[in-house]
Amino acid sequence: MYQQPLYWYIRRVTIVHEDAEDILQETFMKAYRHIWQLRKPDSLKAWLLRIATNEMNRYFRRRPVVSSLDELPEQALVLLQESPGTDVPKTASMIISAALLKMSPLQRQVFSLRYYEEMDYDEIAGITGANRNTLMVSYHEARKKIEKEIENE
Repeated sequence: MYQQPLYWYIRRVTIVHEDAEDILQETFMKAYRHIWQLRKPDSLKAWLLRIATNEMNRYFRRRPVVSSLDELPEQALVLLQESPGTDVPKTASMIISAALLKMSPLQRQVFSLRYYEEMDYDEIAGITGANRNTLMVSYHEARKKIEKEIENE
């Protein structure tokens, strides 16, 4: 039930399919080991998103952040162009991915949670641990970067 939405959240932030799968697996393993810590069963999705966000932050600390499509391995570019599960044309997907790569990890996370998951800033703050005002600014900057990338195409 949560696997696909979590995968796409992680994938939009990390861009690379293999990394998204690794982080998703770690997310579910941690959730399984710590399910007893879930206080409100109706907040399972937010709890899983929080774990996934923490795993992505760990990922970004260990690896350099890819900042352009040129830095992606060739196989990642092929996967990005053939991404299943997206409802936007492939060229639009590439434009958005190129814009996402120019964002900080927090901006990627906020944009994905706000735009794709349609969460409000308070929910996002609970997931990311960031201040609501910081999230609002990050989302605004992320949208400007995407708009600029679209204009440049």
